[in-house]
Amino acid sequence: MGQACHITIIRPPGYVHADAFAEVADLLEGGLRRLDVAVTRGENRLPPGMPVILLGAQLLPDPLIARLPPTAIVYNLEQLDPASVWFRRTLAVAATRPVWDYSRENLRRLAGYTPALRVRHVPLGYVPELTRIPVCPDPDIDVLFYGSLNPRRMAVLEALRRNGLRVAQLFGVYGTARDAVIARSKVVLNVHYYPAAIFEFVRVFYLLANRKAVVSEVSAPADLDPDLRGAVRFARYEDLVDAVRELVDHPPARRRREEAGLAVMQARDEAAILRQALALPPGRA
Repeated sequence: MGQACHITIIRPPGYVHADAFAEVADLLEGGLRRLDVAVTRGENRLPPGMPVILLGAQLLPDPLIARLPPTAIVYNLEQLDPASVWFRRTLAVAATRPVWDYSRENLRRLAGYTPALRVRHVPLGYVPELTRIPVCPDPDIDVLFYGSLNPRRMAVLEALRRNGLRVAQLFGVYGTARDAVIARSKVVLNVHYYPAAIFEFVRVFYLLANRKAVVSEVSAPADLDPDLRGAVRFARYEDLVDAVRELVDHPPARRRREEAGLAVMQARDEAAILRQALALPPGRA
């Protein structure tokens, strides 16, 4: 890699959910700048002659995926289920172009189909710019959930409300508007949507970087780093309500999770992660 890199977010016309990639783009930009790489960012552009880290490639139609330039690096941030269309597309892309994946479990599933893939584990790290949500001294929301709903997620939210907790739910809200609600929340809840049960670290890393207590449904053991167990309050699906109540009712326990989460993220230096992923020489950052 030279001294320049472009970060591209794929945004189909009118697709607000492309904003979900913004924090990962911020992370990549911060890490690359610490490596003295000149970074540019944009949407739906693949500038020639430089590496392009592509976020949201699953939103491209098959013909465009097949024509990605050799300088493109597809950064997969999705859970890969062998039954999904994106799983098939990822296999096709990884046969000819570099693919980064945030999840070891995703890599294990891909390798089960063919080992000759250009896929590597590139976990999400930390840059100080991510710690930016103001601390609310008196949060008025007990638990926040954001994301799309399905019956298993709705059942948990309804149970939380029946338990007397003040629940906020967001969908299609990103950036500062979402951050303002995060700040007002004591706990943020993560519940699996897919049967794949891969830990949604793409959703959680930004929360941990902002000292936010997270309760999450348990995930595939192979996909969990040991340090996360002290930072995130994991619980089985049927125990999620009790786990949320535990942190809502006990501020000292909640604060311990908040501080542990930030410490876990601060130990994950994004510049070091990218230096290794891009095979940059030592001495930068």
